[in-house]
Formats: sequence, C-alpha cells, structure tokens
Amino acid sequence: MLWPTVHVCGVAVMMLTRLAYRPLLQQHGQVLVGQCILRWPVMGCMVVLPLLAVCLGWSASMPLVLSPFAAPTGLLLMAYACWLFWRSQQDVLLANEVRGTWPGGVYRHIRHPLYAALWLAALAQLLLWQDVLIGGGGILALLLLYGPSVRREEGLMLRGRGEAYRHYMQHTGRLWPRDLAA
Repeated sequence: MLWPTVHVCGVAVMMLTRLAYRPLLQQHGQVLVGQCILRWPVMGCMVVLPLLAVCLGWSASMPLVLSPFAAPTGLLLMAYACWLFWRSQQDVLLANEVRGTWPGGVYRHIRHPLYAALWLAALAQLLLWQDVLIGGGGILALLLLYGPSVRREEGLMLRGRGEAYRHYMQHTGRLWPRDLAA
C-alpha cells in the first residue's frame, strides 16, 4: 500500500499548489492555467477514486504485472509532475510581477506544462497502483478530455493575444519541448 499512498500524496501536493496559487493568479488578472480542462472526470479518476481506494483499503481488482522498477519509476514521474505543476503556476505569476512579458520559465519550452504535469501524474498513477481500474483511470480521463480542453484554451489565447500567440505556438511544443519532438 506504500506506492498508492505515494500517488495520493503527490496528487495532494498538486491540489494544494493549485489552491495556493489560484487567488494570486486571479488577483493579477491572469487567465488560470488549465481552467479549460473538464475538472470533474479528471478529479474523480485521479483524486477521488485513488483516495477512496487508499482510505478503504481496496486491493487491486485488475492487477497489472509490471517490472519491479515500475513503482520507483512512478515515484520519479510523480515528483517531476509535482515540480512541473508548481512551475506552471509560478511562471505565470512571475511573468506578471518580474518580467512583464510572457512566456518565460517552463513556458519558453512548452505551451501547456500543467497538462504535461497531469499526463505525467496519470502515468505515475498507473505505475504506482499497478492496477488497470484505479491506475488507468487518470489516463482514461485525460484521453477523453485533453484534446477538447487544449483546443479551447489555445483558441482563447489566440483570440486574446493574436499573432504573438500564433508565433509562440510555432516555436514551442504542446507537452514537451519542440526540440525533443523531432
């Protein structure tokens, strides 16, 4: 039960980060990063279902047989996801306070670090739980909701920032740096 608890703690860190930065971002009139993702299915599959499973002591209903290195790899992915999630919030706030320009920080390399963090956390969930039902829930929710959410968010950015955002899109990758995508 150690590895599933690691996942739940990682998701809790991400949620607390979001709660801490939300008022600061709203105060500075920033569009909340990731506001377009359909929250409830993702929250249900990545937070509520795993939390219930940990609290109620549910065992794996559809176990996966993975390498012994899967769970430690999941731990590393979850740690990186938490860092990237934090940076996605911090860099938007710093852009307004320090640089006065945008994009900066992790946004220089990828357009949607928050979504990248969610994908990493969903993969970590699968590796840490090693169960198709509970572990795969995050991936399933993101598979269904990521595309429409990103298209909507990028549409809002294009309407708000116009040609500057279009230029930015040509030089950055959505989820990982464009240099790595080639």
